[in-house]
Amino acid sequence: MTTVLSASRLATLLGTDLQADSVPLYRVVADRMRLLVKDGRVPDGVRLPSERELATALRLSRTTTTRAYAELRDAGLLESRRGSGSIVRVPLSRSGASSLITDPRDENTIALTYAAPSGPPGLTRAFEAALARADGLLTTSGYLPDGLPALREALAERYRSRGLDTSPDQVIVTSGAMGALSLVARTIMAPGRRVVVEATSYPHALESFVATGARLSPLPAGDDPWDTEALAALLAGGRHHAAYVIPEFHNPTGAVMDAQTRLEWVRLVRRHDVLQVVDESLREVNLDGLELPPSLAQHDDRAVLVGSASKEFWGGLRVGWIRAPHELITPLVQHRMADDLGSSAFEQLVVTELLTEGGQTAAAGRARSRAARDHLLGELAEHLPEITAPCPAGGLSLWAELPRPTSSRLVTAAARHDLLLTPGPRFVSGPTSLGERRLRLPYTRTPAVLSEAVRRLRLAWDDVEGTRPAHQEATATGTLDLIA
Repeated sequence: MTTVLSASRLATLLGTDLQADSVPLYRVVADRMRLLVKDGRVPDGVRLPSERELATALRLSRTTTTRAYAELRDAGLLESRRGSGSIVRVPLSRSGASSLITDPRDENTIALTYAAPSGPPGLTRAFEAALARADGLLTTSGYLPDGLPALREALAERYRSRGLDTSPDQVIVTSGAMGALSLVARTIMAPGRRVVVEATSYPHALESFVATGARLSPLPAGDDPWDTEALAALLAGGRHHAAYVIPEFHNPTGAVMDAQTRLEWVRLVRRHDVLQVVDESLREVNLDGLELPPSLAQHDDRAVLVGSASKEFWGGLRVGWIRAPHELITPLVQHRMADDLGSSAFEQLVVTELLTEGGQTAAAGRARSRAARDHLLGELAEHLPEITAPCPAGGLSLWAELPRPTSSRLVTAAARHDLLLTPGPRFVSGPTSLGERRLRLPYTRTPAVLSEAVRRLRLAWDDVEGTRPAHQEATATGTLDLIA
């Protein structure tokens, strides 16, 4: 059954400040809609409202919306048939579905749309060591629905070193953290069940819960993502089955839940019999060596923990894991086998090497990320002081603050300079207007790329503010010759 997007909902997503840009109005509407499709807020297969309905909702002329739809059809993002309406179609580029993440137009396009590092120094050694041990794998079937035994033992030892008594049979290896979150959601949730989520959070994780038919209950936006008074009121107001939380180097804010908040959080969820799903994917990306409070599972033995090698080591290592109480392991494995029979055995062997080699590869990756973070903060302070961001002690991105609610407009303008960003509303589980003063800026690229990205962002900012000097070049004419 085709999902229909109402004109009022699409108008809300597009925003009410369309007249403010300096390009033709129909192109502003088309660019905003293109952005909504690219970042997933308007998914493939959705039927859009008619041009007349959208024009009425936006208080624009029908000519404007008609031209906007025509631009989207020309770009291959919209398919219109008489009697069937206009359906969103997300085309595959020559690079395949990765265009949804990076949208590579040419070699000069910079994409800061993902927060995953490239491989750190030393990663090749782990692959070589794994290859030397691969003969033992080849004598098996390679089907590992719960994971490579050596990796599960290494992960259990990591948890034990943190004070969490863990046996290898409490660990399931998955295809990345997203594979873990999707598996947990399918196992514990059902249509109509409610899950507590942070006001700002990792959007793909929330989508994994929504895909099960679950209903999201976002906490209110505040100075940090975890208002325990609001949590108490939310839980008292109705039955909730689960709570999804990112307590360390929160994505996207970079915040860390303090020890006292953890105790109060756990007290509340245990009182209301709420199952915690704790995303610890960024816990090990501790750039400044911050002393972190104990895991939420230290106070709640029912908590389900999710981890990943993608953030700590390399985005191409599609290895994640779940640490769960014993009674959940069999249901998790049974649900997993409906999708696949295990993750890549060789990549699991590589991660095993990384976890048992003494930590030097992870340390090298953290040093590189720390230098990139500091470089990006310095570039923003020098060239774009209007955009401010606190320095996170860990994680892989800045949660920048804009002086005005112009995030979507700024992202649209940046795309005209071949700089691809994700607007703040993409990370908001409540009203999208709450994210319009925010912009996530990953620092997972080289300093040279980050410098060029800030230069292009400056151009986009001037476009939005209407402050570009008349003699200044309005397009991204710089090349990436310094970036190999």
